[in-house]
Amino acid sequence: MAKDQVKGLTRQLVRVRYADEWVGLLVLVSLVICFAAVIEAGVLHNWLTPAGRLQIVLPDGGVSGLAPGNDVEVVGIHAGTIRRIRINPTGGMYAIADIDPDIEPFIRRDSTATIRRRFVVAGANYIDITRGAGEAMDWHYAVLTAHPAPNPADMITQTFADIRARVLPVLDSAQHMMSMLDATVTDLHAGKGTAGQLMTDDKLIRQAEALVASLNEAVTRLTPVERQLSSVMAKADASMANVRAMSADLRKASPDMPAISRNLRETSAELPVLLTQAQTTAASLQKLTDQLRGLWLLGGGGAKTPASHRLPAGRIAP
Repeated sequence: MAKDQVKGLTRQLVRVRYADEWVGLLVLVSLVICFAAVIEAGVLHNWLTPAGRLQIVLPDGGVSGLAPGNDVEVVGIHAGTIRRIRINPTGGMYAIADIDPDIEPFIRRDSTATIRRRFVVAGANYIDITRGAGEAMDWHYAVLTAHPAPNPADMITQTFADIRARVLPVLDSAQHMMSMLDATVTDLHAGKGTAGQLMTDDKLIRQAEALVASLNEAVTRLTPVERQLSSVMAKADASMANVRAMSADLRKASPDMPAISRNLRETSAELPVLLTQAQTTAASLQKLTDQLRGLWLLGGGGAKTPASHRLPAGRIAP
């Protein structure tokens, strides 16, 4: 029994001796796990990289319902929170917002800030910042000027005002046109003007009917003339066809015209010589014919003696 008690006491002493070491090891493991969780969650990154501070100059007309705790969005992404709203000694107001460091590169000097409502006409206000493309922002002193978004109620009122300004002149013009139309109809019923006379007096209608009848008669008389004109036009067409045929013949004969002209010119140059020879031949034939008539063989009286110019003997006197 004494030995068993000694052994139990020894075991208890050994356990008590290493208890602190095991507890310390457990604490170290817990710290390592917690540190790894902090790193994984990005909390350490957030601690080491503090949020950027952006000063937003508010409109002179007021903060438009903006309050600390409202959101700041960049291209629809939650980028920060408004921490405080301050008033300058000159009377101006500005808001101080904490911006997520990951969103800072998207905010540049050419970015614009607009104060909007979450549900257009209701809900909490927030600041919408556009993504910039210009020079990078100096985050040691970053400032943007905010403008209130157009109020939909004001836009609706302005739209109705524009519609009223455009519709009223149209209504006035329509009323003026209706009054003029009423006056015109009244004058027509009173018989003023040609149209009024047509409505109230049938004399012009009878004259128009007589004119139409005379026109029909003139058209009836012109029918034979039209037929004659048709025959004349047919003859004219035939004449034109003949002229076209003659023109075609002349066109075909035109290549031979120079040769014909040259032959006529040569022939006309030889005509005087031919006429002279013909005259000489005719004179010779005339003489030959006279000689043949004087031959006794052909029944002629022979050659005629030339008449004597001597006086008869009985006429000679001493």
